[in-house]
Amino acid sequence: MTLQERRRRACRRVGWTALLAWALFGLALEAMHGFKIGAYLDDALARELLVLAHAHGVGLSLVVLVFGEAGTPLFDHGDHGAMRALHIGALIVPLAFALSSIAHPEGDPNVIVWLVPIGAVLVIYAIARAALASWRQGSSTKPQDS
Repeated sequence: MTLQERRRRACRRVGWTALLAWALFGLALEAMHGFKIGAYLDDALARELLVLAHAHGVGLSLVVLVFGEAGTPLFDHGDHGAMRALHIGALIVPLAFALSSIAHPEGDPNVIVWLVPIGAVLVIYAIARAALASWRQGSSTKPQDS
């Protein structure tokens, strides 16, 4: 198995597992809404943070899956930690939103929300590495003779 195949497999495992987890989390949020759970409905900030966690979790799971299929072929000589940064960032951002809803002070999320920008920087780094690799790959191809 080549390095590229191992990276693709890692992205599939992380992406599909995270997508399953965050989809189930969204189902739990819908159930709490449907059963009129007061602890969820009465705290608008907690509800908003949990919805943000669900939305970012699903979205970043899809980014991981796309990165595995379309991004890993771009890196011929190593990705400079882009895949690992993406996996960690895709984990940190939604978890930080979710955990910051627990025991938050009045009107503000708790301090765990400060992990969100750190995770976002990791995700942006991975996307930037993929974008840079795609430009380099396109400029290194030689025109075909016709």
